[in-house]
Amino acid sequence: MRLVPPLSVLLGATVVAQMIGCGDASGPKPGPPANVVLVSGDAQGASEVGSKLQKPLSIEVSDSLGRRLAGITVSWGTSSGSLSVASSVTDANGAARVEWTLGSLAGNQTATATVTGLKPITFKAVAIAGPPTQILLSRDTVRLLGIGDTFRLNARAADRFGNIVLLATTVVSADTSIVTANNFGTGAILVAHTSDKTTTIRATSGTFERTGTVIVLPPPCPAGSSAFNLEVGEVALLSGPAASEFCVQGTATGGEFIAVPFFSDFAGSSLRLSISTGNTTIGVSPNRLASLLLAKPAGSARLRKDDAFEMALRERSQKELAPLIPRARIARRENAARFNLSAAVPQIGDLMNINTNSSSSCANPYVRTGRIVAITNRAIIVSDTANPANGFTAPDYEYFGSTFDTLIYPVDTLNFGVPTDIDNNQHVILFFTRAVNELTPPSQNFYVGGFFYSRDLFPKTLDGSLQGCAASNFAELFYLLVPDPDGVINQNVRTAEFVKSVTVGTLAHEFQHIINASRHLYVNASSTFEDTFLDEGLAHEAEELTFYRASGLAPEQNIPYPMIQSSEKTQTAFDDFGSANFRRFREFLTNSLTASPYGANANITTRGAIWSFLRYAADRRGESETQLWFNLANPPSGIHGIANLTRAITPDISAWIRDWTVATYADDFVPGAQAVALDPSWNIRSIVSGMNEGGWPLPIQQLDATSVTSINITDGSAAYLRFGVAAGAIGGGHIVARGAPVPAGFALSILRTK
Repeated sequence: MRLVPPLSVLLGATVVAQMIGCGDASGPKPGPPANVVLVSGDAQGASEVGSKLQKPLSIEVSDSLGRRLAGITVSWGTSSGSLSVASSVTDANGAARVEWTLGSLAGNQTATATVTGLKPITFKAVAIAGPPTQILLSRDTVRLLGIGDTFRLNARAADRFGNIVLLATTVVSADTSIVTANNFGTGAILVAHTSDKTTTIRATSGTFERTGTVIVLPPPCPAGSSAFNLEVGEVALLSGPAASEFCVQGTATGGEFIAVPFFSDFAGSSLRLSISTGNTTIGVSPNRLASLLLAKPAGSARLRKDDAFEMALRERSQKELAPLIPRARIARRENAARFNLSAAVPQIGDLMNINTNSSSSCANPYVRTGRIVAITNRAIIVSDTANPANGFTAPDYEYFGSTFDTLIYPVDTLNFGVPTDIDNNQHVILFFTRAVNELTPPSQNFYVGGFFYSRDLFPKTLDGSLQGCAASNFAELFYLLVPDPDGVINQNVRTAEFVKSVTVGTLAHEFQHIINASRHLYVNASSTFEDTFLDEGLAHEAEELTFYRASGLAPEQNIPYPMIQSSEKTQTAFDDFGSANFRRFREFLTNSLTASPYGANANITTRGAIWSFLRYAADRRGESETQLWFNLANPPSGIHGIANLTRAITPDISAWIRDWTVATYADDFVPGAQAVALDPSWNIRSIVSGMNEGGWPLPIQQLDATSVTSINITDGSAAYLRFGVAAGAIGGGHIVARGAPVPAGFALSILRTK
């Protein structure tokens, strides 16, 4: 017999069932968005550019328990193309969708769906070119210099957006007696067979075609041409498209010249030049060589300094520390963190813990223990307790402190400004540590002489809780090389004499970095540190200025190498503070086609160039030199690099660099050279040749009188091209840049040398 439950029980069960099915208002409610899931629309396969994808992009939003959420706003974005809406709201199933029309550029494209507070979802698509509709030529009008000149013309089929379609093309010349076209599948090599003629070429692919023009230029400087009539030492200047042709007159006995093509666009571009003189010029006699086979200076056989290490350090500072500048400046302004602490008076024998990690700014500290071994008016000298035996003595450390006090500190502060004193001890710390020696691997021909790291100017914390730069030493601090006579560190022997000879120059150089960085950070309210090339240039200038003070010499004395060798005092000052600049400048000379004073890499060639240019600019400017250096080290907020040079030196900085490239050749070599083509402070040929045992390394090329001369120069660099003009004649050349007139950033200086 079946038992039937009481009616009350049945009714209760019904109510419970209804509550479960319909949901209880007092039960758990949906939480905030916690998950965004890609549902469909990703990687739909290759689609034509400009087309709408077949499937919409769809995502689903849920809370932490997986319950789908309605009414959640989703923001949509794309790197290319367009979306049907910029934002949408999820439906009852937690879904949101949008339609995507691809952009016009073939290749990978992305779109994103973003819910506030959650990681965006990324959709990917591959856009392929559409059907061909046109032919693109790499140049519509090609200029060839004369018989035998060539140009590689690209002729490619493309879709309506200009995306290349892989179809063969054929290029045909309308007059093969003027130009022939040697096809290679997607273009042709154009070859000139006459001069002073114009013809057309036609490129075809299937039913599509494109025509272009080829101009074969006449020989330059025909009879009656306007030509520069220069005295020896005079310079003629042509700029932009006007520099596409140059003409100069020979005297009754003929003349010799050097053409200096220069290019600048401050964008790191390069310029490929072709030059033809059309038999209007003649060859010249071999270049005169400086006959300065003098004894090598003391110390010229030293190891070279590893400039790459310091360059990497500056780049790391820009990348990792510049973003911390605003918070650190606010902390100091509000007297927060450690800025209001009073430093204890240090005592000789006290121990200090110092982070020496140079490969990380604010993490992974590598702490060394140092003992204070000397204290002078401006310096606290600290020696790593783990340094190798038989190193510096107490008098040696006193010497470094005294040199810093009486020579380096007054020179650098006079010219660049007073550094900050964030640790409130009125001193700069000189830490002699084996950690610097350890930066040089075994068996290398370079060394790291020491460094300053701008991370040490940042507080560890900003307000007691907000993270600053945890690994900072929070002090104005140098890290310096130590003697290692037995080579216990990486088998690199470093005698006390060697280390002593390189350390004083390092102090002059690195102290400028301390001043520059600390004043940018806390005094001048800059948003970033100075560009590396200019910061290094000013540090090299600090070395030169210290040389003047140490030697008793001064700028604008046209110092030759024999004057440097004339006394032990001058020679020692040059070895300590001057020779490294000339070694760097020599490296620039050997790479003048590719090196620039303002190169973004700030390698050894850039360093040599920017030091030389800054000296040239200071001499040419003729006003207070001290004020110039101060202005460059203390720019207004937001001004740095090229803008800083323009502000402090001249609005036409490109023209001054162009003139400096001429001075690099002419100074103390071409008689009667104009003032803008001279370096008044140094007889650079004498010094470089003396240090190099008679060699002057600037590469000089002769212009080919019968064929085309090709060169490549980069932003801020120059070439040096010698040529002659016969007696009573006019000679010169045409110049094209990849088959076109030279651009606005091009300039050509013509210097008469004989």
